[in-house]
Order: sequence, then C-alpha cells, then structure tokens
Amino acid sequence: MIVFPQDENRLHSMQGNHIAGVATPGSGARQVEMWRGHMEAGSATPPHRHSGEEVVLFLTGSGRATVDGQEVRYAAGDTLILPANAVHQIFAETESSFVSAMPLGDTVSLPDGTVMDLPWRA
Repeated sequence: MIVFPQDENRLHSMQGNHIAGVATPGSGARQVEMWRGHMEAGSATPPHRHSGEEVVLFLTGSGRATVDGQEVRYAAGDTLILPANAVHQIFAETESSFVSAMPLGDTVSLPDGTVMDLPWRA
C-alpha cells in the first residue's frame, strides 16, 4: 500500500488546463493512472485520443465534449466514459474540475498520430 501525499502533486498548466498526476509510476501506481485537473471557463483540451479507455468524473462545472464527432454535455457529478482510440475534446463552459483514470502507460496522441508528451505523467 502506498499513500501519495497531495502536497507532493506537481500541477502542470497548458492552455487553461491545470493537471496533476495523482497516480503515476512516479507515485507508485502499477496498473492504473489517475489525473486530477481543473479547467478554466472557456478553455478546452486539444483533440486527442488514448490507446485505452479513459474515464472522466466531473466534480464541478459544466460544458461539452466531442467524442468521434458526436457532442455530449456534462455537468458536475457526470462521468464520461471514452472508448479506446476515440478522438475527443472537452470544452469547459464554466470552471470545471475532474479526475480521470486510464490503464497505466496508455499512449495519448493527437488525431494525426503525434504522441503527446504529458508532463503530469511522470
């Protein structure tokens, strides 16, 4: 068993998105990776995909997401389950916070296949 203290989480910011890896290989995770994030109102993630399933639980806020061209809406308390390889993008209409989980070591890439180097995965 490992307890990874919150004050050891490093917050990384990119285009109005603020994300910390809360379960990563660096914190002792071996099978599941988890991130905690905050999106500023009006911000969006870049369109991207994961090689495995991603689950996002929205703790606060509201907005929308596109998943393989289909739009869905989210509000606080909703869970977005993203299939493997589905190109998706999340748009925060209000300040939003979330946690997301996926299999450890999934590849995250842009739609053109460029692998994204995400600093919060360390």
